[in-house]
Amino acid sequence: MKYQVLFRIEKKELIDKLFTKIMNLQEYFQDSGHILDIEVVFSGDVVTHFKAERGRFYRTDLDIVLCHNALQKEGMSDIFDRNIRTVRAGIAEIVEKKAQGYIEITIE
Repeated sequence: MKYQVLFRIEKKELIDKLFTKIMNLQEYFQDSGHILDIEVVFSGDVVTHFKAERGRFYRTDLDIVLCHNALQKEGMSDIFDRNIRTVRAGIAEIVEKKAQGYIEITIE
């Protein structure tokens, strides 16, 4: 079976929690033989993570989406690099993916 999961994160202090959740989910689905598509929407101050470090999220098995509005608020430019892309509004991306059947997980 194929599962589509959308992670949503807005707070920089939760970045390690997000990464752990992704790794745990991927390990479970790999062991179970199911297919897993993951998209992560970054908005709020967590976008500042991409000023210095992108390494953990430069992975072909993740679709990383950054909110243009959040980047602009933090004085950053849009990013389009490998599996990382910027969308006009993170909330609109979330609504579209949920309409396509993605399961949303908010990192709190």
